[in-house]
Amino acid sequence: MTEQPKPQTDTGTDPRPIDVAQVDEDSDWALQIRFNVPDRPEIDDRLLRLTGALNLLVREGLAENNPEARALYRAAYVLLGHQGVERTDAQAYEHVRALARVARTFAALYRRR
Repeated sequence: MTEQPKPQTDTGTDPRPIDVAQVDEDSDWALQIRFNVPDRPEIDDRLLRLTGALNLLVREGLAENNPEARALYRAAYVLLGHQGVERTDAQAYEHVRALARVARTFAALYRRR
């Protein structure tokens, strides 16, 4: 089966909106209070989705000229720069939680634009 090409605008970007509802769902899952670390496949699935969504949200240029938002961008770039690092289950869970916090804020900015 061949992959269908993604629709693109004149600038080569994907015109489809970012699924902020999925970002919210994944963030809520990652940030809920628990007494144990979730199963690794579940962590890895949420990690993959949140990383992809955060990548897209950062590229939207949301409030990038706002000096107060620079720290948010720095945090996002640091988190995105640590992909592919081997982690224990607990470390992976902490990483997905950190991604969720930043992605949730970017999703809120995306909704307000």
